[in-house]
Amino acid sequence: MLLRFRRSLGLQDFGGGYWIRQRTDEGQAIINAKNSSQQGIALAVVTVLKFDHTDTFVERIEAKSAVLQPGYWRLEDARIFRNDVGPADRTVYDLKTNLTAMQVRESFATPDTVPFWQLSDYIRLAENAGLAAAGYRLQYYQLLAQPFYLAAMVLLAASVSLRSVRFGGVQKMVLGGVVVSFLLYVLSKVTGDLSKAGLMPPVVAAALPPLVGGLTGLITLLYQEDG
Repeated sequence: MLLRFRRSLGLQDFGGGYWIRQRTDEGQAIINAKNSSQQGIALAVVTVLKFDHTDTFVERIEAKSAVLQPGYWRLEDARIFRNDVGPADRTVYDLKTNLTAMQVRESFATPDTVPFWQLSDYIRLAENAGLAAAGYRLQYYQLLAQPFYLAAMVLLAASVSLRSVRFGGVQKMVLGGVVVSFLLYVLSKVTGDLSKAGLMPPVVAAALPPLVGGLTGLITLLYQEDG
């Protein structure tokens, strides 16, 4: 399974590089790479932490690069560190893996590039692996909330466009609508970032912007009608 300390499905970027966790019949290995290319197939400046089946540390491997091959990662210019012996240099080191090239490439799909009908599968795979899938779940709820978001924008547009010219103040109303729309966009970005950081439930982050926009437009229309 792939992971990232930002807790999204698959191989992900997280400040210190890219992280992979995999489990084979030899035990568990955690791989960190500073850079990646070919959608995660090729890694550069690699560090591998190997553990046995009891999660006891076995060895650390530093390598210049790693390339995914069928059934293993091929590490080049590797240096192996163990507790009981000194460092050992290997020109080539093959690290066993059960990951396929397709799994690695698919894991690089960002939430906004995943089709709506596949988002539930991505969420399920992440949860079954014990990982958080906040980014995919947020995208799922945001797409569900899209019609309400559009309705909120219609209410905001109506609140600034239905005022009669003879009453004056049309320019201020239009400017106010532009400002409110911009603030609504900022709100959607802020709530999205809070959700991805685990500080807000994804369903709340997706529902809050259209709710605020719809209430703002509705209240403005009611105020105008009373006036």
